[in-house]
Amino acid sequence: MKKFIMAAVLFSFPFTANASLEIQEGFSVNGSIFAVKKSKKFSSVSGCKAAAESKEIVKAFTFNKKTQKCTLYKTIRGLRVDEKSVSGTQS
Repeated sequence: MKKFIMAAVLFSFPFTANASLEIQEGFSVNGSIFAVKKSKKFSSVSGCKAAAESKEIVKAFTFNKKTQKCTLYKTIRGLRVDEKSVSGTQS
């Protein structure tokens, strides 16, 4: 019974968020997309980064400065040069 209670207490705490994301100007991520955010809340690098850090499954993000689109990625295959983008990847 003690083991059950201990497990229940352990799993009742929220899981920690992502590790910090390393920001890279002029690159976009190539990988499996988790979500695309277009609302005003995510229309900045900081808003996009916050969205990425709030989801444990997200490993990276790309914010397109021209279109104001935030793309979150669950896997990373690589980076490509893209002058209109700012990306963040787990460090």
